[in-house]
Amino acid sequence: MSENLYAPPAAPLIDPAPLASQGNEFFVVSPRKFLLLFVTTLGMYQLYWFYMHWARFRTVNRQKMLPIARAAFSIFFTHALTRQIDNRLQRDDRPYPWSASGVATVYVALAVTMNIFDRLAFREIGSPITDLIGMALVPVLAVTGVRIQKAANLACGDPEGESNQHLTWANWIWLVIGALFWILCLLGFFLPE
Repeated sequence: MSENLYAPPAAPLIDPAPLASQGNEFFVVSPRKFLLLFVTTLGMYQLYWFYMHWARFRTVNRQKMLPIARAAFSIFFTHALTRQIDNRLQRDDRPYPWSASGVATVYVALAVTMNIFDRLAFREIGSPITDLIGMALVPVLAVTGVRIQKAANLACGDPEGESNQHLTWANWIWLVIGALFWILCLLGFFLPE
């Protein structure tokens, strides 16, 4: 016991580190499940994916942000996400062979390019070539997203994403909707006008 009764306590009263009991700092999903959901939903899965990353980050770090806005405008927040993942990897001394900024730049460039081709196809400019290019970019964007996801999984201590590798009923619903959309798109290419 201290000799000075009026001295402040020596122990820290606030833990500045994120609370481990609140869960992972980032969204964990297996690369296989990520690819399946991303490609089958024609990239719509990225909205949920970005939302979950930012929602987990907000909760664990107690930051004021709108994960839904960061998901909707993901091209403006991809670099920030990969930077946060990379910071966590470095803080925990978990080496991952990547350039966080480089992967984010490729992801954003592909997302913007895919969006341009989708807009051109929607206005029937260069159709069906613009349709095909837009659809062909989906798996390429997904593979780039896997690089980010693998880093996030490693940052959360689950490199293979084993804690989220099984498909849920909601995943199956999105897979069916996505598969139907793929079928409709492909029928649109091959059926006569």
